[in-house]
Amino acid sequence: MDVQGSCTDNFFPIKDLFKKYLEEVDEGAGFSVVKNNKILINIFGKSKNLKEDWDNNTLVNTFSLSKGIYCGCLLKLIDQNEINLDKEISFYWKNFGKSNKKNITVKHVLSHQSGVHRFKTKLKSEDLLDWEKIITLIESQEPDHEPGKFNFYHAKTHGYIICNIIKLITGLDIEDYLHKEVIRDKKLNFHFKNNDSRNCYDLIYSQQKTQIQEDNLTAFNNPPHDLHFFNSSKFRKAIIPSLGGHGSSLSVAKFFDFLANDLKYDTNNIIKKETLDKLIQITNNEIDNNLKMKVKWTNCGLILRGGWMFGKNKESFGHNGWGGSLGFADPKEGMGVSFISRKINPSMGSDPRGVNLIKKLYELL
Repeated sequence: MDVQGSCTDNFFPIKDLFKKYLEEVDEGAGFSVVKNNKILINIFGKSKNLKEDWDNNTLVNTFSLSKGIYCGCLLKLIDQNEINLDKEISFYWKNFGKSNKKNITVKHVLSHQSGVHRFKTKLKSEDLLDWEKIITLIESQEPDHEPGKFNFYHAKTHGYIICNIIKLITGLDIEDYLHKEVIRDKKLNFHFKNNDSRNCYDLIYSQQKTQIQEDNLTAFNNPPHDLHFFNSSKFRKAIIPSLGGHGSSLSVAKFFDFLANDLKYDTNNIIKKETLDKLIQITNNEIDNNLKMKVKWTNCGLILRGGWMFGKNKESFGHNGWGGSLGFADPKEGMGVSFISRKINPSMGSDPRGVNLIKKLYELL
């Protein structure tokens, strides 16, 4: 099968490795590298099992990689002094302070230390579509612990909290804020509200997935992951920021390339270098009680490199998502990198498909 897209001659071994994945373990994927606005690699393709083409405009759900995009949007508001990370959320969102949440700051949520890491009322998947219902629920529930005391990954609550702050300050939902205020004329094919499902591929599991019912409501199982729901048009059209951003690998790589060069060359695509320097400092490096691993959370909700998932250089930062999607900025190289796939690897850890492509990339740079 043919791998589509572009790849400069010195990166052909990556194209060969990508083709092998499509033949053996994947059904549709994209891998992109953008360096200071120049596309070095933008390859994509599908296995022979797929009837429709996978082209440059094909979108897939990137799950928690979406967190990296809206946290990147938040950087602009911080740079404009519209948001102070040390301010209590209730300063911007009064009702959030109810039910013993008045002392929770923006930074507590961004670094997953707020205690509001799960929904404590049992939910159905369709409840995630109702923005006002979820916002009211978050306002009324008490945190599970004192802010700043523990790390619990906010799998599904995170995006509602951060993007509601953005909405209250700007008057725009995260879809409009991303396209109208952050990237403007840069035109990225990434959407928190995808009204056209024709260019969006359904996700599949890499193996038969068994639904496990648990009585304890956790950050992950309430509501439970449901691939049929994630593949539905109603999910794609709704704004569910923590796990509902749909994009191409090129759009994600371009976004992180903007941030990499804001830090390297002070290009001010999204944020000034001086501001980003402070925000990209590590907040903590503790074991996350939900993920059961150490995560290097920064002050602004992005993750510092902790392994090959974000390349070779320790300065790199980004976000990954359930299923294998990832995007990161490497300010040392001045580039953005992304891998996306429709085949779900049911893990929050490193996915060998993306990691092996990234290792090969650094061999060839």
